[in-house]
Amino acid sequence: MGTNFKLYYTPTSCGAANFLAAQIGGLTFDSETVDLATHKTKSGVDFYSINPKGNVPTVAFSDGTILNENVATLTYLADAGNAGLSPKEGTPERYSYLNDMGFVASELHPAFGPLFNPQLTGEARAAAVANVLRRVDKLVTLLEGGKRSFLNGKSLSAPDLYAYIVLSWSVPLGITLPPAAQAYCDGLKGNEAIQKAYATMTASQ
Repeated sequence: MGTNFKLYYTPTSCGAANFLAAQIGGLTFDSETVDLATHKTKSGVDFYSINPKGNVPTVAFSDGTILNENVATLTYLADAGNAGLSPKEGTPERYSYLNDMGFVASELHPAFGPLFNPQLTGEARAAAVANVLRRVDKLVTLLEGGKRSFLNGKSLSAPDLYAYIVLSWSVPLGITLPPAAQAYCDGLKGNEAIQKAYATMTASQ
């Protein structure tokens, strides 16, 4: 697999968490944005020729290997970086990390999906919002009711970056987060490493 890779992402999708992870981790990498409506890269390449699934994020390695699911891409980038965004393999902390990552990927993230359907109205939208808030309540439980600034209770990790991007969708979707979840988001938004990585991502588009 090697260490030479290119990241394909969209800045408003969960793929943005991968750019942040790579940047915060001090990795040297190429990146390119993808228009998910046309499935064209910024340079005009058919994205399906790079990733047959057509989803972002995609980490494409020089040997032709690709990773295209957040649990894998974020963990690879966190492991490869130097910012301690993931614990060492074989430690109890590693399994807690995977537990947090699995929750964001399998519960929190998918709950937001239906709300991006412009035809969703009325009772269906209300039900979707309620489902999101149930998942957010679970996140607050992981944060010990807001006592934790990070999911692991100690420092910034890749699952925090993923959760932060997902929760940021609440603003354009018109969802009011509970106070503990909003405080978690505000804390991450004010994190210096995240701010610097965001600035780099914006400049690179």
